[in-house]
Amino acid sequence: MQIVMALVLLTAMVAAPAAQSDSSAKARGKLAVTEATTDHLRISYANTVTAASDGSVTFTLEIAPRGGMHVYAPGADDYQVITMTLAEPRGIRARPLSYPPSEIYHFEPLNERIPVYQKPFKMTLGARVEEAAAGAEKGASIKVSGRLDYQACDDKVCFAPVSVPLSWTVLQ
Repeated sequence: MQIVMALVLLTAMVAAPAAQSDSSAKARGKLAVTEATTDHLRISYANTVTAASDGSVTFTLEIAPRGGMHVYAPGADDYQVITMTLAEPRGIRARPLSYPPSEIYHFEPLNERIPVYQKPFKMTLGARVEEAAAGAEKGASIKVSGRLDYQACDDKVCFAPVSVPLSWTVLQ
């Protein structure tokens, strides 16, 4: 039991720094893209988004679990569901997170059927930029930060939860 706990703690210490150390901006077409890699996932997203005329904006993450890995989808009540949150600066109001359809994973040792993502998928979080957004004028930019929280598992081990920092520039 102590060996298993030590392995879980070691995995947590190794996984979290990997999420941050491989983060870089790359050009994909005209948009700069941030890519982050953890021991379990590859994450990419446009780090600059433009608010529509009505103030709506969408933050989208493209997530690809590594081979043999899965993360939990809504409905996996006894597990940590993958989630994306914003640290809302003044004038930005997040809407509910939109999840894609999941698939059912059968964990044979416990005969559990759990909703998961084990293939590449996208998560989107809508928000609204209010007129007084951080006192910015039309055309100004607003810095928005957030994070992706998840717990990944393979067919034998559930790894320690991981938080990946996210950041965007919103153009008004």
